[in-house]
Amino acid sequence: MGGDAGPAVTVPAARAMAGRADLILVGDPERIAEWLPGEVPGLRIHPAREALTPADSLADALRRKPDSSMRQALLRVAAGEADAVVSGGDTAALMGLARSLVTMVPGIERPAICKDLQGVSGPFWMLDLGANLDCTAEQLRQFALMGNTLARHVGGIAEPRVALLNIGTEAGKGPAVIGEAARLFEADPSIRYVGYVEGNVLFSNAADVVVADGFAGNIALKAIEGAAYMAGHLLHRWLEDLGPLEQAGLALARGKLRSLRHALNPQRYNGASFVGLSGVVVKSHGSADVEGFQSAIEEAILEVEGRIPGHLAAEFH
Repeated sequence: MGGDAGPAVTVPAARAMAGRADLILVGDPERIAEWLPGEVPGLRIHPAREALTPADSLADALRRKPDSSMRQALLRVAAGEADAVVSGGDTAALMGLARSLVTMVPGIERPAICKDLQGVSGPFWMLDLGANLDCTAEQLRQFALMGNTLARHVGGIAEPRVALLNIGTEAGKGPAVIGEAARLFEADPSIRYVGYVEGNVLFSNAADVVVADGFAGNIALKAIEGAAYMAGHLLHRWLEDLGPLEQAGLALARGKLRSLRHALNPQRYNGASFVGLSGVVVKSHGSADVEGFQSAIEEAILEVEGRIPGHLAAEFH
């Protein structure tokens, strides 16, 4: 685990996940030690004396901070010493360093940010969520194949249904590049294309993989995150406003209410993948708590166990 998320979050999360995988904490050993009770089986430290800050430019990340924790973590993957990196650092810096140090899977033009989201009857994978604001139709087709790989080998879906995010479901709707991508999807036998999908039905089991350019995908993701926080806020406020008699009645359903709150907690779904790289790189949200960072670690473990980079290399060979 590298990048520049604080040890108050990353270290407790790593301690909780140390039994799931062998983990390396990359950063200032003294700061990390403050959050460790001593030696933890399955957990070790790799020193890095620098940290990237929000004020650092991409040039700083790429050239001027060779001992940043983010760079040192990615170098562990590039050297074969680690299988994955989980970082809470700046997205642009992480993407730039990952492309430079870990490199791309041959045949893939650009990496995409992909996240699995929980729908009404199971997860679906959505990409790109912000790495590429402008995409060609061919790049969107590659994203479909990358999402397919995750849905198959992480989600266990034998024949994922793939849709394109659009402003309508009718032919002719949306930008020209979306129509061109739809024709490429239809012509590719390895893509089970089911047509366009609108934002209001993303969670209704319309598709297992939803493809978008990074501009539309990022807006959709931020809207989803905002709606989840708002739903949790409204539930909390509603519960606070109940009278004593209503509170007594709700005591019978307290377990179900706790489950609902847990389901609405965005931290459960933290962790987005940089798909298309020759190693596993997972971006944790900058505001993630310990539970959220654990979720990001779990996502990285699932992709390593699913051998995602290897399957991508075979797909694009």
